[in-house]
Amino acid sequence: MASIRFIDVQARPTEFLDVTSLTLDEFQLLVPPFEAAFQAHMVVWRLDGKPRTARQFAVYQNSPLPTPEDRLFFILTYLKTY
Repeated sequence: MASIRFIDVQARPTEFLDVTSLTLDEFQLLVPPFEAAFQAHMVVWRLDGKPRTARQFAVYQNSPLPTPEDRLFFILTYLKTY
């Protein structure tokens, strides 16, 4: 599963359910609390697990996971696949 994005499968409910084990409605309910928890974690910690000391976390313009939906979708598909 190379580089599937949320926007690519949101219109296909059966494939979305197969990939994430969630319906689109369940997924949309999870996005706000997931993003809040993600942002709260990123305020204190870096992605390599070390404490954040200098720079604030920011999503880059060319990020491979630019939206909260993409970040949650990646985690769910990664957990299901691996």
